[in-house]
Amino acid sequence: MFPYESVLPMNTGAEAVETAVKLARKWAYMKKGVAEGRAVVLSVEGNFHGRTLGAISMSTDPNSRGGFGPAFHDDGDTRTIPYGVIEDLERALDLHGKHVAAFLVEPIQGEAGSVVPPSGYLASVRELCTKHNVLLICDEIQTGLGWTGKMLCCEHDQIRRDMVLLGKALSGGVYPVSAVLADREVINPLRCAVAMTALRILVDEKLSKRAERLAKSSAARLQH
Repeated sequence: MFPYESVLPMNTGAEAVETAVKLARKWAYMKKGVAEGRAVVLSVEGNFHGRTLGAISMSTDPNSRGGFGPAFHDDGDTRTIPYGVIEDLERALDLHGKHVAAFLVEPIQGEAGSVVPPSGYLASVRELCTKHNVLLICDEIQTGLGWTGKMLCCEHDQIRRDMVLLGKALSGGVYPVSAVLADREVINPLRCAVAMTALRILVDEKLSKRAERLAKSSAARLQH
């Protein structure tokens, strides 16, 4: 259904956002060669990515940040740029591109009404991110899964995102669930494979039953 090699399930949209930021930074250090502690994730003004401290640190809404500071990024670095203005993204990447891990953006902003970017904006974003070796993260938690007439809103611009964040409609509103979609270069499946193998051995070799037998045997010997 979605052309990605890996999926990382989470519980909430905010968790998906936080996880995507962590994955982007790890990718920047391991793949792009950004110096440790220097990776930047750019976001846009007027965004809404959740209520966690990390998410509100990217927010420009004083109602979201007020009373919860200091934010994680109150250090003078360029973090947010105007939404829908491709020239501002180009300027930010020209100045800071070597340190930028990812650009996090909603295809349509929905926190203060419905804010649609200019036609071709996301296609131009894709070109700039590719040029500067920056991951494009599309937060489709509010726009994905059919809300805009496509499975994903970004499909209107016919671009491929490096990471897609899903939530809300993912369970049909029945259960809290979210997901991060990406390729193996970003989400390393080795840990998942190791965990699955360990669980398979646990079941196949009946290790729980063995532990129970050993516990009873040890207890019996101790009583004597």
